[in-house]
Amino acid sequence: MFSFGKDPDEKADSDFEKAEQLFDALQYKKAGKYFTSAGENYIEIKDYASAEEAYFKAANSYLQDDRHIDVLDSLRKAADASLHQEKYEYAQTLFNKSLEYLKKLKSSSTREDYYMVLSSLSFLCYFVLGNPDKGLQLLKKIRKMVKDDFFKENPLIHLATNLTIAIRDKKPVYIEKIIEDFKKINLNEIELKLAKIAILLAEIQSNLTPELIFDQKTYTTRELVGIDVKIDGSILETIAKNTFYDYPILEFTISEYRMDQSDNLTIQTKPDLPVSLIPGQTLQFQLVLKPHFQVENCFVGPFKLKCKINHSLLCFIEDKGKHSIELTAPPTYLDVAIKNLKPPLIDQTFPLEILIENNSDGEASNLEIQIELPETLQLRRGTTEKQIYSLRSNENIRWEINARPIEAAESEIKVKLKYEDPDQKVVEETKSFPISIKL
Repeated sequence: MFSFGKDPDEKADSDFEKAEQLFDALQYKKAGKYFTSAGENYIEIKDYASAEEAYFKAANSYLQDDRHIDVLDSLRKAADASLHQEKYEYAQTLFNKSLEYLKKLKSSSTREDYYMVLSSLSFLCYFVLGNPDKGLQLLKKIRKMVKDDFFKENPLIHLATNLTIAIRDKKPVYIEKIIEDFKKINLNEIELKLAKIAILLAEIQSNLTPELIFDQKTYTTRELVGIDVKIDGSILETIAKNTFYDYPILEFTISEYRMDQSDNLTIQTKPDLPVSLIPGQTLQFQLVLKPHFQVENCFVGPFKLKCKINHSLLCFIEDKGKHSIELTAPPTYLDVAIKNLKPPLIDQTFPLEILIENNSDGEASNLEIQIELPETLQLRRGTTEKQIYSLRSNENIRWEINARPIEAAESEIKVKLKYEDPDQKVVEETKSFPISIKL
């Protein structure tokens, strides 16, 4: 039935063409065999795209005759051809199609074996696509379809469990356990490569943590919060040298970030991404936050970075911590001004205006004001002492006094302030204003 004496590429094309003719002639079993033969030859010459198509059409041919095992095997081979092309999303789709079709197979140990292998391969695809949670959801569904002991004892389930714990709890010891037990996993070469890539990603994610370095210990609501993000690439260099993976890390790119923060903080300056982390080197970049008001629980974190390895593999490195930010009200300060409403002349009474303004964000409470006039000025009308319960932000107090110069001199008027800031800290200050008395 098959051609002899031809090159693999010529034979592959010939078998593929023959398979399509047989399919059109409704000879589905023979068409499936020729499509399968074409796929094997395409694999031999590493034309994985053509192999993927040939195996998928073989599955469709066998489907017409309800040849369930042949359908499942052909879909798996088509998915494996996708793995050779690093088309993990399409491979995952094919594995999931196989799982759906598997429902047509009668309950048996063979069906359980297929469930375990196909669901685990789908999980691994989800994992390298950066979505292990969906893979876990799939495994939970499959668990209901097989015997409980068979599920728990399966080496592929142990692999999925240990991968999950390694990245969830950041425990690299589980990676060591996976590698020790790896020989128990029964998959073909390209599927084992997929598993090793998933383990590689898990080791990176369990070891590599971005460090958040704050530029101050405490901040006021008027200060920007500067955060340096530091990433030590030495672990990448160590992992890349591990011969178990046989997968060189040629490029590690940080493309996006995500950070949780309390409602009173907004991003003022975003990090300039994407940036590349060179294995063995340290990378550092900055982001800036702006606080708007005080809250009881001011925080940032968790902080997650989306990364790509060699432009194809997706992983996330994360600081899972919640970092508290000590945020206080800015210092309260009062502005004082004294204005002569008329020129001060000897033996002539003139008005003085006193203005106290709160141009800060904090409240001044229990405010005591005392005006001290020089000996060259006599108070004629008004008060030089005031007590104010509270002077809030953007509020002011203004009043006038009348004074009479008794001799020509260069003197100064002193204004003494005493108040409490929002933290009930007592603030005392004296401000002086020169006054020139003419004849």
